[in-house]
Amino acid sequence: MSTHRRKLLGFTIVELLVVIGIIAVLIGILMPVLGKARTAGKRVACRAQLADIGRFFQMYLNDSKTHLPCVQTMPSVRPLLPPISGKPATELLDPYIKDSKKVWHCPADQITKPTAGAPDGFDEYYQREGLSYLYNAALSILYAGHQLNDTPLYRSGQQNRLVIFNEMECFHGPVNTNGSMNYLFADMHVGDLANEGGGSGLTVEIKH
Repeated sequence: MSTHRRKLLGFTIVELLVVIGIIAVLIGILMPVLGKARTAGKRVACRAQLADIGRFFQMYLNDSKTHLPCVQTMPSVRPLLPPISGKPATELLDPYIKDSKKVWHCPADQITKPTAGAPDGFDEYYQREGLSYLYNAALSILYAGHQLNDTPLYRSGQQNRLVIFNEMECFHGPVNTNGSMNYLFADMHVGDLANEGGGSGLTVEIKH
């Protein structure tokens, strides 16, 4: 091989390595951006699911004359969590949801924390419980059979602070960060809390 051809080949290999290096740098820059976009997309999809659940729950309230149901929040847990006489939310709203059962599945659903009494071997709450969302247990324990407007927040005109459903865990980010968990409120809007650590589920603040 001539010296000219060796130099030409050497230049081509160097050029190729430079291009590969540039591509690697671009991938390193883009991956976090793509990851954030994917997380945001799942959060938006989850909010749409909760909004649909809100519409179905409103249908239930219309038929029950706004009387709140008794809901079993974790059907797989043994012994059953209070209220033990409650029905799973999936069963309660099934007449309204019908063929839209995927509405119960958050695309970011992931079990990261153990639940005492729950069966092992599941990666998602949707697989284990049939839904990714938790009905406000305080509503079942304190207000089942009562009308929605009997709750203190509703009586004080603060329906936008009364949580009906929220995700089983913070699926969309670290705990106590905005946007990490989506909530369906009694006025049927969907949002996230300004501070997940504050409030009991009945007296929460929302991010405006």
